[in-house]
Amino acid sequence: MTTQSRSLRLADTLSRAPFAWPSGYPLHAITSDGACLCRHCCASERLCIATTTGSDGWNVIALAVNWEDPELFCDHCSDRIESAYAEA
Repeated sequence: MTTQSRSLRLADTLSRAPFAWPSGYPLHAITSDGACLCRHCCASERLCIATTTGSDGWNVIALAVNWEDPELFCDHCSDRIESAYAEA
């Protein structure tokens, strides 16, 4: 699987299903440079993610749950990424 197809598959998964199954915890994307992306940016920046070079900041490598960080924000749009347990 190429970097582009894996990255796009993860971003599309987050766009379609923004919550972990079966727990229902909110998910966000993590890029290869350590940035966090919200589900809305994964959908709106689909072309950048699909054509990533792997070192341009758009390479989505994982989906993760924000367990307790009330100060986690999307590195692209600056929206707060919902946490599973922390109060906002």
